[in-house]
Amino acid sequence: MENSTGKHHSLERFRAIVAWQNRILALFGCYVYVREHRVTSRIAVICFIATSFIVLSVYSAALSWGDMGLVVLNIVAVFYAIVGVARLSVAISDPAGCYRSIRLAEEMYQHADGSHPAECSVLARYTDLFGRSVQLYTFCFMASVVLVSLMPFGFYLFRGERFLPIAIVFPFTDGENAIGFWCTLAVQLFYIYCGPLALVPSQNIYFAFIFNICLQYELLIERLKQLDETIRKTGGSQSSTVRDQLVKIIQFQQRSTEYITHIEHFYQMQSFVEFLCNSLQVALTLNELHRSFWLPGFFVLLMAVVQMLVLCCLGTLIELKSDQFTNQLYDIAWAEMELPQQAMFKYVLKSAQQPTRLTCGRFAVINMNLFLTIHKKIYSFFMMLQNM
Repeated sequence: MENSTGKHHSLERFRAIVAWQNRILALFGCYVYVREHRVTSRIAVICFIATSFIVLSVYSAALSWGDMGLVVLNIVAVFYAIVGVARLSVAISDPAGCYRSIRLAEEMYQHADGSHPAECSVLARYTDLFGRSVQLYTFCFMASVVLVSLMPFGFYLFRGERFLPIAIVFPFTDGENAIGFWCTLAVQLFYIYCGPLALVPSQNIYFAFIFNICLQYELLIERLKQLDETIRKTGGSQSSTVRDQLVKIIQFQQRSTEYITHIEHFYQMQSFVEFLCNSLQVALTLNELHRSFWLPGFFVLLMAVVQMLVLCCLGTLIELKSDQFTNQLYDIAWAEMELPQQAMFKYVLKSAQQPTRLTCGRFAVINMNLFLTIHKKIYSFFMMLQNM
């Protein structure tokens, strides 16, 4: 009873964290991770913010042509907006699919054995990891936003200089006079706060999906340990018990494969857009930093590299759990099973040897190898820019 309560507590905490993120998205008209799974007319506001930000960034880049620092800063800003549009398009195009992703994740909690302490411990550990990741990512991202937004006021108060955090300008506005400066700053701060508020929850929900995949592998490993214990205790004599455990493992494995396939189908193009935009941001920023000391470039470089690193680390974590599951299969005392059970075990092993991976637009598997490959390509692109 106590363990069942622990399982229920983990599920309720998971739902609470998701609901917290969904409340933020609901401000912009997205009800995609709740039963309603719909969008409202308020979605037009965030669509306008993203579109107008791209238009103003391109306009500002053309206006500042000749000052490469400002041009690159505007182009980099466009890439941030493109990432936002990519995430937004996922919610708008298929809100039911977003809700189904969460529903499948919740089902994995429900399929866990609440009477088994090890499985309840797995649920609690990954739910806690999800919660801490959401808190850390939200704090770091929003702290960066607050820091950037406070810089203009700090420059003005302590040095008497007018400093704009981003390079976009408003048409027919003279940034040289006080009124034009403060009006432009107000518009920039509006974009600086609205954009991250919409982007952070989508990233946090992605954490939920990734950690849920790892949770599924951990639960499968626990099921294999229980199976191995049964085989070694009975010497394979209780074939019905072994068969029942194998059936449950196969069913859980099939549900896990279905879930990973759904997440892969749902996020592959978004992942491709994010990696492409972050890669171009790093290459352009390095090129400008090579030309001159450009303070905003260090912030842009850090953000782009960290974002790619986080995604690749999550992909590598899934691979490690998949390998642990396969290794656990090899440790099973399969030779003591009867022939029908060995055939079932062979099916599980064959499926484990061909795991479903998360990819970057189906071009490459998301892992640390992709991170290294991308940075080799960035270096090649950077050298090409230097030779132009």
